[in-house]
Amino acid sequence: MDKRDLYRKRAKQFYYAFLSFISLLFVGSLATYPFFNLPLSSKVILQASLIVMLSALFSFPLAFFVRKRIFPVRTAQDIWWSYSATKGYFWSFVVSSTPFAIAFVIYLIIASLVVISLGYLLSFCALILLRPKEEDIK
Repeated sequence: MDKRDLYRKRAKQFYYAFLSFISLLFVGSLATYPFFNLPLSSKVILQASLIVMLSALFSFPLAFFVRKRIFPVRTAQDIWWSYSATKGYFWSFVVSSTPFAIAFVIYLIIASLVVISLGYLLSFCALILLRPKEEDIK
C-alpha cells in the first residue's frame, strides 16, 4: 500500500473521529437537557441563536480559506507533507466547529435546546463540506 493511500485512509478516520466527537457531545447534551431545562424568553433564545449564526458567518469562510491555502499537498515537493496535511485538516475542522463550541458554551449557561441544535447542524454541515478528498494529496 502506498503511503499516500494509507494517509488518505487515516485522514478519513480522523474526519469520522471528529464527527463522532461532536455527535457524542450533542447526544450527551440532549441526554442532560431534562435536568437543566429552564424557562427562557424567546428574546434570549433569539439572541443566543444570532450569536451562533454570526460565529458561523465568520468561521466558515475562514475554514475554507485555511483549506484552500494548504491543499493540495504535493508529496514530491514537501518532505513533511503528512504533517502539513494533518495540520490543514485539523485546523479546518476546528475552525468549522466553532459554532457548535459557542453553542455548547451557551448551552452550559442557559440550557437552550434550540441553540445547541442550531450549532450542531451548522458545524455538521460545514464538516461535511470539508471532508477529506482524494485530490487533497497529490
